[in-house]
Amino acid sequence: MTRADRLSALDAIFLPMETDTQSLHVGSVLVLEGPAPDPASFREHVVGRLASVPVHRRRVQTMPLDLGRPVWVDAADFDPADQVHHTVLAAPGEDSQLRTLVARLMVPRLDPGRPLWEVWQVDGLSGGRWAVVAKAHHTMVDGQSGVDLVQSLLSGAPDGGPASPEPPAPPPQPAPSRVVLVGALLAWLVLLPVRALRLLLRSLRAPREAWLRTRRLRFGLSQVLRPDLPPSVLNGPLSRRRIWSWTGCDLAGVERVARRQGCTVNDVFLAALSGGYRRYLLERGESLDQMVLRAIVPVSRRVPGQTGWAGNLSSAMFVELPADLAAPAARLAAVAERTAAQKSREVADATAAVVRLADHIPAPLLARGARAYGRSGQGRVNVVASNVRGPAQPQYLAGRRLLELVPYVPIAQEIRVSAAMVSYAGRLTIGITGDGEALPDVDRLVVAVGQELGRLVGELGRPRS
Repeated sequence: MTRADRLSALDAIFLPMETDTQSLHVGSVLVLEGPAPDPASFREHVVGRLASVPVHRRRVQTMPLDLGRPVWVDAADFDPADQVHHTVLAAPGEDSQLRTLVARLMVPRLDPGRPLWEVWQVDGLSGGRWAVVAKAHHTMVDGQSGVDLVQSLLSGAPDGGPASPEPPAPPPQPAPSRVVLVGALLAWLVLLPVRALRLLLRSLRAPREAWLRTRRLRFGLSQVLRPDLPPSVLNGPLSRRRIWSWTGCDLAGVERVARRQGCTVNDVFLAALSGGYRRYLLERGESLDQMVLRAIVPVSRRVPGQTGWAGNLSSAMFVELPADLAAPAARLAAVAERTAAQKSREVADATAAVVRLADHIPAPLLARGARAYGRSGQGRVNVVASNVRGPAQPQYLAGRRLLELVPYVPIAQEIRVSAAMVSYAGRLTIGITGDGEALPDVDRLVVAVGQELGRLVGELGRPRS
């Protein structure tokens, strides 16, 4: 049992945190030109493309008595075709029907006894279009690796041929026996004090480095465990009902705003969210006087150029969104200042240090802590704002052109709304997920975010004559 087979602490906590009202998988929705392929051909395409991605056949194997973190093993008697499904929208096949279907498909939890992904072909979308819904558990992917997994289904060529053929995956390996699992568990437990001693000796040899590392860890914990936010309609118990929708605009206008204002595309996204939440909450009659919108913003820890499956490689920043400011330009300036401050203080590095610390916590304590945190009524964050870079060039699936790529991120930990931005072929798209019982009008937030994005581009990014 190699170290690579064992789930990281971050990956491992997602499964015990799931509940009947909290399913922790991410997704992508692909809207494509028609005509749709027949279901058998589509299934064959998916199975063929995923053959070179070993993760598609892997499942989670728990350790004896749950005394160690789970490991990845190849699923026995696994047919990937069983993970590919087909459905047809009723006429007239409007986008609103697709949104409702996606929200429903994303509610059920994935079976941990099987590979943690599934794909749906959705036919009958108006305008001669069809769609693909891809769903993968947060245990195996983060936002970027989820897009990379979807990318394995796509091609940059209209004929559907792979742009750069991948070598086939090795044949599936038999799952380790209980004896092997027990041996690996005992070895890991025995080495725990050895790793602690090694860390202590390294600290003694380089005390300044150890002090800096400890300081960074303390700062990371202070960010993750900040005092509770004031009560808000955006935080509270979750139901099983979901509402999901999207909005977007041309990427070029957003990039132009970012260049002129000396900020990033992600800053423009956060400013649009700030304005959208402001408009949405005011229309609901909510007071902004005591309102604090604290967003968790995932930050990729990938090495430049790294692609493919590697589990979760993210840390996070925490940004207070300036919903109290009425002017779009003022909101963008405030967001840019706050994200720059987070970067200068290396908040993402500090939260990554907290994640690394969790790798040294015994698995039973880690799982118990994850469950306790999930029951604690987390009130330290009330906004999720994820951003992912998608393919820059047009893509094709089974010879059909991909028109739009839309992200889905779950809601969890009593955060009732989450948003994710993805770029694709000159288009920026924002997918928003909300709790359908607590916030049945979350569609108005989606509209408001789209309007604020348009205002930012219109006021700050108009082409110069």
